[in-house]
Amino acid sequence: MKLVKKIVAGLLLLWGLPLSIWATVEAFNPNIPAEDKEGAIPALIFFGLPPIAISGLLIHSLRQQHQASEQKSDRELELLFLTELQANNGVVSPIIFATKTDLSLDDAKAYLDEKAVQLNGLYEATESGGIIYRFPI
Repeated sequence: MKLVKKIVAGLLLLWGLPLSIWATVEAFNPNIPAEDKEGAIPALIFFGLPPIAISGLLIHSLRQQHQASEQKSDRELELLFLTELQANNGVVSPIIFATKTDLSLDDAKAYLDEKAVQLNGLYEATESGGIIYRFPI
């Protein structure tokens, strides 16, 4: 559906913008006879501006959908983090967290670093040389 909205918005802009530009130039050009100007204003009002307005509404709708999906994704990531904390008594490994959340290892580390600052978590080195995050529960 998003792809259809993007295509329709693009086509409407491709139709409305050139027509609006043409009609505006025709309406305000002093070198064009008054008879030709009479058709330019209705063309602008009926065929130029509505497609631009509709495409603007479609683009706004797409942007709202994108923001809503990002917020949902953030909430799901937070829920996975909290579930992992609860299951492991406040200890989280970046590798395991990355695996469970489908994040890259760098993104998982960055997320855990942010949460460690936010929740007063600690970094600890393991005997095998890895890093774990310990959060107070």
